[in-house]
Amino acid sequence: MMLILLQFIGLSAILMLLFALFLAREKTFRLNRWVLLGLVPAAMIIPFLSFPVYLPQESISPIDFLPALAQSQSSLVTTQVASSQPNWLLNGFFLVYFPVFIFLLYKKLNALYKLINWTKAPPVREIQGAFLILSENVRSPFSFGKYIFMHPSDYTEGNENTEIILKHELVHITQKHHIDLAVLEFLSVICWFNPVVFLVKKAMVLNHEYLADQEMQHFTHPSKYKKLLLKLTISNDLSIWTSSFSPSSLKRRLVMMNKPLKKSSMRLSIFSFGLFTTLIILGFGFKINAQQSVPSFISSFTPGPLQGEHFTQVEQQPEFKGGMAAFYSYVEGELKYPKEARQKGIEGQVHIQFVVEEDGSLSNVSAKSGIGSGCEEEAVRVVKNSPAFLPGKQRDKPIRVRMVLPIIFSLNPASRDYDKLPKGNISVEEADPRSAELKVEASYTNGRWEGYVLNQEGNVLPGANIVVMETNTGTVTDVNGHFIIETDRFQRLVISFVGYKNVELEVK
Repeated sequence: MMLILLQFIGLSAILMLLFALFLAREKTFRLNRWVLLGLVPAAMIIPFLSFPVYLPQESISPIDFLPALAQSQSSLVTTQVASSQPNWLLNGFFLVYFPVFIFLLYKKLNALYKLINWTKAPPVREIQGAFLILSENVRSPFSFGKYIFMHPSDYTEGNENTEIILKHELVHITQKHHIDLAVLEFLSVICWFNPVVFLVKKAMVLNHEYLADQEMQHFTHPSKYKKLLLKLTISNDLSIWTSSFSPSSLKRRLVMMNKPLKKSSMRLSIFSFGLFTTLIILGFGFKINAQQSVPSFISSFTPGPLQGEHFTQVEQQPEFKGGMAAFYSYVEGELKYPKEARQKGIEGQVHIQFVVEEDGSLSNVSAKSGIGSGCEEEAVRVVKNSPAFLPGKQRDKPIRVRMVLPIIFSLNPASRDYDKLPKGNISVEEADPRSAELKVEASYTNGRWEGYVLNQEGNVLPGANIVVMETNTGTVTDVNGHFIIETDRFQRLVISFVGYKNVELEVK
């Protein structure tokens, strides 16, 4: 989660930098409007894009593994790697996020409420499809939706300056600039932690003024218009939600109006911005994908039983939203000690097995062991109804992880419940994450094993380790999940992949 937020901030900063370098000083105002409007949403979406790249098939010859890898079966077990995303950091973020979010939301809604009240204040005059409101509260002319607000002293019917102001604000209204501002106000509340959003909003307001200035040069002499800009330099308190005649960056607007139009420079800037933006999107979106179908001539092989249980741990274990302690509290709070079990004096431990799917939902909930009299059924019911988890991850990709949850049912004969039966106590021990199962499709012919290693969904796994037991020889699967290794008929293979349970092969 924190990684995604950092990617969002970083991407939006890069895109804003590209805009500043290539488009901000060009007269591409209409294009700039859409670029600014889509910049923040694009930065949100790009981290989730994926463009699979299928690599050409490779053939990897068997290699000798380092002796340390195959000295014993225990060397195949990898230790659990601590989560790369500490809970305290994420919890601290949300602890700050929501109060600031509520404060900003209140501030924006309060400003909107005041503006709406201003629109109801008489008198209201209709002018060229818009409505003019003269109010003592207005310091400098501005527009909001279809309304133009002016101070009575700035309005003189038939006056040239008044007509210029009205035409300027009508440009904002006819081009619907208020929609852009409403979208950016919403994004600034949701994404207040990203300073780039506020830079985008500021750039959008300036671009709106560029658009209005460009249109106004067709209606009035540039020198008169510039003198009026210099005169009206006062800002209103309600700067949000509104398009104001008052210039926010007067010097930039005057420079832009005096700048000659160079089409060749504009085309080069647009091309450069498009090129670098495309490269960034592709750079974030390209992911190696070596998923290939398995040829039909390879027969399916059922792996032999493991001698003991060997597990490789996933890099980031599944976790309940709010922490595993919250999950244990949920289970303890929802579980009811069955009346039948209390009547019979049944106590003991129940193990509930379930799978945390790639989307965080729980599936395959069942009792691995139980004590009867409804205890397992009650535990299964509660776990099935559990809210979703944050999924486990391997190499930054969500994976399925099997977990076992021990639940202890105990009675307190010295304490009686309302039904005069011994009071039941329920406690939950720490859940035990178990790795998902590897799927191996292989056959042994003429002194060698050949086959494919796949995950539970049937997708090939490049880079899986294949080690000949009690030797220093092994190999890895290629990009298509394929392996070939020469062994004696009586030698066994151990196949391992980080995040999955090891599989042992032997010739029957």
